[in-house]
Amino acid sequence: MCGICGYSGEKNDKLMAKMLERMRHRGPNDSGCYMDRNRKINIGMVRLSIIDLHGGHQPISNEDGAIRVVFNGEIYNYIELRDELERKGHRFKTLSDTETIVHAYEEYGLSFPDKLNGMFAIGIWDLRENKLILIRDRFGIKPLFYAHRPGMLVFGSEIKVLLSHPDVSRDIDYEALSHYFSLRNIPAPFTVYKSIKALLPGQMLIWDGKRCEISGWYKLDMETKWGDDDEDVLIDRINELLRDSVRLRLRSDVEYGAYLSGGMDSSTVVGIMSEFSKKPVKTFSLSYADSPGHKQDAHFARKVARRYSTEHHEYVMGWNDLQREMPEVIRHLDQPFAGVISSYWLSRFMSKYVTVALSGDGADDTFASYGHHRLIAPIAAAQRVGHGGGSIDEADLGFFKEKEGLVRELAQRSPWEWRLSYASFMEHEKEMLFSAKGKDAMMPYSTSEFFKDVYLRCVSGTDELNRMLYLDINTLLPNEILYFNDMLSMRNSMEVRTPFLDFRLVELACSIPGTLKIKGMSLKYILRKVASRYLPDEILKRPKEGFVLPKNTWLRQGMAPMLRDVLSKDRIAIHGYLNHEYVDSLIKDFFAGNDTLTFKVWSLMVFQVWYENHLKI
Repeated sequence: MCGICGYSGEKNDKLMAKMLERMRHRGPNDSGCYMDRNRKINIGMVRLSIIDLHGGHQPISNEDGAIRVVFNGEIYNYIELRDELERKGHRFKTLSDTETIVHAYEEYGLSFPDKLNGMFAIGIWDLRENKLILIRDRFGIKPLFYAHRPGMLVFGSEIKVLLSHPDVSRDIDYEALSHYFSLRNIPAPFTVYKSIKALLPGQMLIWDGKRCEISGWYKLDMETKWGDDDEDVLIDRINELLRDSVRLRLRSDVEYGAYLSGGMDSSTVVGIMSEFSKKPVKTFSLSYADSPGHKQDAHFARKVARRYSTEHHEYVMGWNDLQREMPEVIRHLDQPFAGVISSYWLSRFMSKYVTVALSGDGADDTFASYGHHRLIAPIAAAQRVGHGGGSIDEADLGFFKEKEGLVRELAQRSPWEWRLSYASFMEHEKEMLFSAKGKDAMMPYSTSEFFKDVYLRCVSGTDELNRMLYLDINTLLPNEILYFNDMLSMRNSMEVRTPFLDFRLVELACSIPGTLKIKGMSLKYILRKVASRYLPDEILKRPKEGFVLPKNTWLRQGMAPMLRDVLSKDRIAIHGYLNHEYVDSLIKDFFAGNDTLTFKVWSLMVFQVWYENHLKI
C-alpha cells in the first residue's frame, strides 16, 4: 500500500520531494524515486509496508533496469502469479507483490492486468519503448489522477500531490461542481479542477512524451447467465468465491482486522475471517456518545463479536468530534465530498492496533439493497400495467405499495432521470439553489445527461436491476464508497481490503438475474442465503445502517451554531454561487424537523468549508 506520483520534464529534486511529502501519510515507512535525465521522466512513491517489509523498496525494476514500476495497492494472487512467472524463466530479487507486476508486464505486455487479482494504481516506465503507462484497477478501489497538456504529464494518488506541481492550474471545473450538488461527490473522470482528471476504473493511459492515449483494459459484462432455478448452485458458488476472496486478503506481514458494523456484509466477512485466522480476529465498531434510539450498530456488532470470539474494540464519537475535525477531513479529501466520512475517526482508532482491515463494502452495489434498487420492480410493474391499459392498482409495488403516487410519477421517466430523485439537489432544485452567477457557471451542465451516458454504456445486459447496478458500479461505488474508503483510511496510514470486490465475485454477481437479488421484500436475497451459513436471523433481518453519522440530530443540536455560521449570508457571499434566500429557507425548514433536507444542508456545508480552504491553496 503506497502513494505514487510522477511528472515529465527536467529532474527537480525539490519538486519530487514536495510531491512525496504531500502524500507521506499514505506511506510513512519508505520512499523512493527514479529520475531519467535523458528521457525526462520522473516517478516516485511512498510506502506503507505490508508484504515483504524489508525487501519491497520501490521503484522496482527488472533485471536490466529497462522497466521500472511504482505501485499503490495489493496483488492478492502474487504468490500464484510469481510461481507462474518463475516457471517461464523470470528471476525475482524480492518477495514483494510489486515485483510480480514488473515481470508480468515483461511476459504479457499490456494485457498483463488481466492476470492481477487485486486493487491497484500502477505506474510503469518502459525505457525500451519510451513510454509511461498508468493503470487503474477494475472497479476503482485505488485512485489515480493525472494532468495533461501538450508536452506535459503529471500524475499522483491524490489531487493535492498534483497541485504541488507549478504547472497544474487550480481553476475550478464548474461542470464537476454542478454534478457535486446532485451527487454529493465529484464523479470521475472529473475532478473539481479543470486541469486534473481521474483515470476511470479499468482504464490505461500511455504517455509517449508528447501525447496521452487512454483506453479501457477492462469492461464489466452484465449479461445474465443464470436463472431462478440455479439458486442452490449459485449460493454454493458465491460462498466458495467469497471464502477464497477473504483467504487471499488475509495475506499480510502485518497485523490485520476488520470493520464490524453489525450488518450482514461486514459480519459475514468477520465470520469467514474467523475460520481462516489462527488467532482471534480484531474487530472494530463505531458508536455514538449521544446515540439516537434507532442506532443499534454497536449492539449488533457486539453480538457478532461474541459469536466469533473476536478481540473487539469500539470507538465512541460525539458531535463535538465532527465539529472540531470536519474542516480538516474536508481539506484532506481535496474536493467537495458530502458522502460518508465517519471512517476517518474509526480508521484513526484502528491504526493503533492494525495496519490492514477488511470491510463489507461493495456488496450493496453488486447484490442490490439501496433505495433506488427497490424501485426497479415497482416501476417496471407500473409501466407494464400502463402499457396494457390497466390500473396501477393491479401492479405489485412491493416496498412502495404505500407510495403509489411516487411510483406513478417516476414510471414516466427514464431510469437515469428517476435515479436522480435520490440526489441532494435535482436539476429543477439547482435552479432555485444557484444565484444568477451560479446558474451561469453550473446550469449549462446536466447530471441527468451524465448518468444517461454511463447507463447506456451497458450494452451487454437487459435485466433492469442489473443495468441500474452497472450505473452504480461505475459512479456511486468508485466516486463515493471507494473514494472515502481509500482517502480516509490512508490519511491514517491504514489499508482497507474489500472481499466483495474480488473481480471473480463481482462478475458472478453481475451475471445473476435481478429476481435473485431482490425477491419479494428481501434485499440481497441470494447473498442473504450465503450469509445465513454464518449469521443468526437477528443479524440477517436487522435494518441496514452502516457507519452513518446521525447528522440530522447533531446538526440541529450541538452543531446548530456552526451550521448557521457556515451557511450565513456573509460567508456564502464569498463566492456568490448560491441563492442565500433559498439556503435560508432550507435551514429554517430543516430546523423545523424536515429530515429529508439533511443531505441538502450537509452538502452545502461541505461545499462552503471546501471552498474557503480552496482559496488558501
